[in-house]
Amino acid sequence: MKEPTIQFPVTCPLCRNEALGEFPVAEVAEALLARTTPLQLRSRCHDQHWTAKPDELDQIREYLGAWLTALPDPKSRVERG
Repeated sequence: MKEPTIQFPVTCPLCRNEALGEFPVAEVAEALLARTTPLQLRSRCHDQHWTAKPDELDQIREYLGAWLTALPDPKSRVERG
């Protein structure tokens, strides 16, 4: 099974261009919850790499919260036999 991913906007620190980045949910959750592993962001336009700053992590936390809220409730799944 493929690892779940989440997309959120990433802003290039050089040109301020915004593009969607896609990251494994587990990697994002680890960076937000444990804060032991920094989340590395990348801009496609200038191939810049940097560690997500606190304000970026706050925005990513909001996206992750919305992503988790949008997941279907496993209790509401209909079993097919």
